[in-house]
Amino acid sequence: MSHFLHYAARLLFPVLLAGYLLSGCGGSGSSSQPNSTLQNYTDAVTGLRADGYRVAQGNAFLFTNADCPSFVAVFGSCFGNNSAAPYVVPQPPTEGSYVDPNYAAPFNTPGPNGQNTNIVYRLSDSDALITVVSYPPTGAYFGYQSYVFTSEISNYPVSLPLQVVAPHGSNPPSRYELFGSIGNDVNNVVVQNQFQSPWNGQVVVYVSTPNQVLADDLVQQLSTNGVNAKAIMIEKIGANVRTGNGQAADDLVTLIRYAVPQDQSAADGWLNNLNANVKVYKVSKPTAVTRYPTNRYTPRTSNSEELLRAPLDEMAGLLNNWLATVQPTQTIQTQTFSPTTLYDPVTQSPSGLVGSECIEKGTICAGDNQDTYTYALSPKIQLSGNDTMVVAGVNHNLLSNSSYVSLAIYNAAEAAGVASASQTNPEAVGFNKGTLTGSAEAVLRTLGLYDSASATLKLALPKLYISLISRNCTYATNYCVNLQGTSLIPAGANIDMYERAYLRPGTTTSADLNNMLRPRVVSGGIQP
Repeated sequence: MSHFLHYAARLLFPVLLAGYLLSGCGGSGSSSQPNSTLQNYTDAVTGLRADGYRVAQGNAFLFTNADCPSFVAVFGSCFGNNSAAPYVVPQPPTEGSYVDPNYAAPFNTPGPNGQNTNIVYRLSDSDALITVVSYPPTGAYFGYQSYVFTSEISNYPVSLPLQVVAPHGSNPPSRYELFGSIGNDVNNVVVQNQFQSPWNGQVVVYVSTPNQVLADDLVQQLSTNGVNAKAIMIEKIGANVRTGNGQAADDLVTLIRYAVPQDQSAADGWLNNLNANVKVYKVSKPTAVTRYPTNRYTPRTSNSEELLRAPLDEMAGLLNNWLATVQPTQTIQTQTFSPTTLYDPVTQSPSGLVGSECIEKGTICAGDNQDTYTYALSPKIQLSGNDTMVVAGVNHNLLSNSSYVSLAIYNAAEAAGVASASQTNPEAVGFNKGTLTGSAEAVLRTLGLYDSASATLKLALPKLYISLISRNCTYATNYCVNLQGTSLIPAGANIDMYERAYLRPGTTTSADLNNMLRPRVVSGGIQP
């Protein structure tokens, strides 16, 4: 993977990972105690050596859409990355851990102390991943989430269609790709509920470990060393994860998402100075072991969107008729996005693309995130050079069902995100940013369709959105996602789309999708 060597210098920044996604809501950036700076907190981490810990520093990798080819070259997939939100990926030191030669070794990166680090890592019951982050400027979302990346095939005696064998070269296949979440995301709302609003420079310490005894000791020792205990976020790795540093153990990946900053230039300034904002460590200490139980996901609620069903269908019909007139040689179809998860409100359990289910069955979860209703997925679509397709949906923000909505476009064959449209909820995140609010009426007026809308549809338009997607935008260009020059979707490649609706306001997780309406896609290129 010479492509990754190209990024080696950039990856040397130890701070890149955790800082990128940790954005939250508001906050002056003032410190709640005199020593709560990143330097003091990292001094507290390295000071754990005096308490009998081995402390090894790693670094982090900033993953953007442009990095998808490197992952596709190894896995044949970019795992449905959210093209609206780059990822910061911690890279702990690999010392003492098995590194798979086929799919993990290509991502080895020199660390700050000359030893290899890797986005794929293992933890024993004596280990913890610690990521110290000075939070970035206010954004719509900041989440910290760990995943079981692969597990041995021998753990799963039953063969299932969604099991994916990890790259294995000339060796016999021995592992399944899972990429399944280990539990709830430690997002900015979770941080605020325990600590305070973290945005704009508050320092937060993330500790991922399978061992409650170790976690308790780390909280005690770090607090003694000057870290505010409320600023320490424990990510519990549950009993369904096979721990250890050897080949038989599950390996892990941790993602930090920092989505839709209020001030992009301020966010860019923070990202450009990541080495001053984020630090990554693997710490180890022999101790008694009490494993955390398997994590359960937080129950979900939502407001009903049913009253918008008829207006949404009417609007999709108007757009279907319009597209048939501008692309008369095609048969224009309208299809509803499909759910990729289900939620049982009685058992309060999600299923489908849900980490716990993927870990249990050995199936692929592609980096699920239960902070969004994972996911509304479009059919595959063939979009030629001059074609336009249209997505009509509900602005879930305005139903108080989300803090921000993302519509992401993918190279379907590689699950590689290339472009997006987003919208924030000002009541949830304190600012309004994006192209979806007001788009339904604006697009209908621009296309000459507004007068054909019923009174019911006109009343509903403020809560609906329209987004056009084209390789060469010529209609309603202010509301069109232009794929021109997007090399990740070559001519002839199918595309598909995911709609994500993140964090229901007032909760720490996504809304219950049973009460939510999924978007409609209108296109002449929908594939059977």
